[in-house]
Amino acid sequence: MPNRSDPLAHALALTVAVATLVAACSGPATQPANPLPPVTPIMLPPAPAADDAGALIGPTWAWQGTLGADDRRATPASPDRYTLAFQADGRVQVRADCNRGGARYELGADKALTIAPAALTKMGCPPGSSDTEFLRELGLVERFRFADGDLVLTLRGNAGSMRFSPLGR
Repeated sequence: MPNRSDPLAHALALTVAVATLVAACSGPATQPANPLPPVTPIMLPPAPAADDAGALIGPTWAWQGTLGADDRRATPASPDRYTLAFQADGRVQVRADCNRGGARYELGADKALTIAPAALTKMGCPPGSSDTEFLRELGLVERFRFADGDLVLTLRGNAGSMRFSPLGR
């Protein structure tokens, strides 16, 4: 212990004490442990390509027909009476001949598309209507793609594909 009467020893002891405190306080800062692993791109599902998803939204798509896996073709007499209009909020407006309504849809990786059962009006359509077949096939949709400006919806189980053109084209 320095002598109180020796100011130089007292100043030296005080300097050593301050230097020790500064050194202790300026050590490496410790980060709190993060309980969650870092997010990596492999953990996130890939988003659909913006141009593909965006191309669904906007036009009203008129059903041109369905080509079944067995080469069976179904063609509506009036394509403009069987339409889909995809909205950005995950809804699709549906017209099935004399009935109108809507459904939810979901996009996934690799152009996956699912359309929930539609809530529609319950009008009795005229004989020869394809409303039942159209709605049944919409429930089987699993993917979408574009071909020559048309929207092609591929059906589950290799059941075929539905083709739509933008209304007014």
